[in-house]
Amino acid sequence: MVTTVEDALLAEQSRRAPKFSASAGTHPPRVAAPFFAGAGDGPTLHRYLDDDFVARFLNDAHAGRLAGMAAQPWFGADRFGRFKNEPTLRLPMHRSFYVVCAEVQCAIPGAPAFDPNKILGAGMVVRRMPADGPPQRWMIADGQPLGWRGGPIPDHDPDDVHRLTARGLLPQRFPEPPYSGEEVTPLHPLLVRRRDARGIVRSHTLLWGYLPLGGSAREAADTPLPQASGDQAPDFGLEHAWPLGSRGEKAWSADDGQLVTNGIATAGFIELLQTLIAQFQVHDAADADNAGLRALLGSLRFHTLEWRIVDDSLIPRPVQVSGETVLAWLDRSAPGLITLFARIARHDAIPGSAALPAGGNQTRNDHLAISEQQAADLRSLVALRLARAQVRFDDGLALPRYGQTDGDRFVALPFVRWADDCGCERVAWGPASRMFRVASPFDPEAQRPTTIVLPSLDDFKRGLPRGVALLTSKSLADVMRRIQPGIDMKEGGPGNRSGSCWSFGFSLPAITLCAMLLLMVVINLLNLFLGWLPWVFIALPRLCLKALKGK
Repeated sequence: MVTTVEDALLAEQSRRAPKFSASAGTHPPRVAAPFFAGAGDGPTLHRYLDDDFVARFLNDAHAGRLAGMAAQPWFGADRFGRFKNEPTLRLPMHRSFYVVCAEVQCAIPGAPAFDPNKILGAGMVVRRMPADGPPQRWMIADGQPLGWRGGPIPDHDPDDVHRLTARGLLPQRFPEPPYSGEEVTPLHPLLVRRRDARGIVRSHTLLWGYLPLGGSAREAADTPLPQASGDQAPDFGLEHAWPLGSRGEKAWSADDGQLVTNGIATAGFIELLQTLIAQFQVHDAADADNAGLRALLGSLRFHTLEWRIVDDSLIPRPVQVSGETVLAWLDRSAPGLITLFARIARHDAIPGSAALPAGGNQTRNDHLAISEQQAADLRSLVALRLARAQVRFDDGLALPRYGQTDGDRFVALPFVRWADDCGCERVAWGPASRMFRVASPFDPEAQRPTTIVLPSLDDFKRGLPRGVALLTSKSLADVMRRIQPGIDMKEGGPGNRSGSCWSFGFSLPAITLCAMLLLMVVINLLNLFLGWLPWVFIALPRLCLKALKGK
């Protein structure tokens, strides 16, 4: 007997479940749309707007208040965003919850209810339905999500370990190995009795379960993120101007290689320096990703022009005299360059007219020129370094399971596990639900109103600021205790005489009111340029609630 999931998957042979006749001792189940579903419905989705949705659904099921998809108001109303052909499901953060419901019947004429005691297990899977390709499954391997995967979809049990154990290819283990296969959400059987249109009371075995709309898959370091266009790679060269990048690319001319003249750098070289220092930290020799750039920068040298007599000529002429390398300058002048970048950001300096720092309070007064080949090498190395930076940042980055692109349409499919007359476990799949989309967390149309009661003015005078406590280490407390509060924050505070850690407390009412006031100030300032006040702020008169009376 094989003992690993990988070996068992290799040993597994595909086989079809035998067909059963009505005379068999055990009638096979058939998973179908629930008895109350409308035309075109598969498993139905039911929306609830509070976290007590389980009890509400069970009450609705027993009371006969469940309805088909098209008969539910939210099915037609919740169609927002760019794509409105399918309903959009809100997220739990929007305080909306969805329950999937299907029915299990005996696959014989009359379709009586399948005995819930014969159900060995039930679940559902959610599949992505791209507009231009086959369905995709959300796959998990050894407990780690792999993300959406295409390829052939078998009709056997989606749980690899459970299926292989039931077939005798894996031994029973406790605890079970980490989950592998298509992600499954459990469904629960529920027996209800309803009177049909002829007045006959019938039993129905429903399958119901919560539809989770979360989940993410972490990217591997060597896996590029999908681009917005879907099939085009980014052009990192456009980040910088020619000749240090491909932005404004043209035929090479001799003037293109002149990057620094009398200590004044071109605007394009300033852009590149900001990338090298602030983003790549090329002055960090320990970063292996900077090795190529550091090698090239170590071959580029500043130079000065000196008048010298060359080749026994009686007339002196300017001669280039090599100075230090660009790499050596960056290694010792990184702090001065960061200061220069800050001045540029404050508009205290203009790129293309500010002198480069040379260390201390000195500025450079020499020149820097590169050849066409050196410029091409620099463009290539910077583009590769940007791509590597993206890959390093994406390593372990969690990508959400449900996106909002054109191809992000989804369906839910239920299934049940049951035992045939031979005691072998079988799986019966049901139809797919209607397609749906999933809202973005910050979709403005998906948001539901939330009330935050602001404090009254007398709340600031009661009690101590014990709502929020920030614990600081000694090194940070040494700095914070030197600050003197006032209109202008400056040194002059009591200091950390005890040399200990400190806990700083703030009043929640004060923080709430300050956040409200600051938010209104910022919104009104931005409204001067963007004109967005009608879309982000609304003030409506309201009657004070009894709970707020007197405040």
